[in-house]
Amino acid sequence: MATAFPIRRDSRRLPLVAVDHIEAVEGGFTGRKRVTADDPYLAGHFPSLTVYPGVFLIESLQQMLELHLDGALGGVELVRIDSARFSSPALAGDDVRFDVTLTDDGTHLTTRADCSTGGRRCARINATWRHRT
Repeated sequence: MATAFPIRRDSRRLPLVAVDHIEAVEGGFTGRKRVTADDPYLAGHFPSLTVYPGVFLIESLQQMLELHLDGALGGVELVRIDSARFSSPALAGDDVRFDVTLTDDGTHLTTRADCSTGGRRCARINATWRHRT
């Protein structure tokens, strides 16, 4: 059964709010981020074609993981990016969907995220995280 989490904005992370929706699913979670051309952090990236930077997809993944685990931001830190493939751009107007599998070995959290827009994959990100102490 899916569980929706309310998104609470953390002022120390603004203006980069990289999550619009998240739901828990068996073995992980799904999330969504809408790319909008008027987001202040996208100014000039690129002037004629607003592209959501790949590093922001990783930030979205981190914020989704934190909200999934704790219901708030700031609870995990990135240990390493095991692999990241960016296969097509996420553009202004796109809804980026994150389908994330999560494993926890007691020390580290591992995520495998398939990111898509309009049914096409835009990225696959495998990363390792740990809880902040």
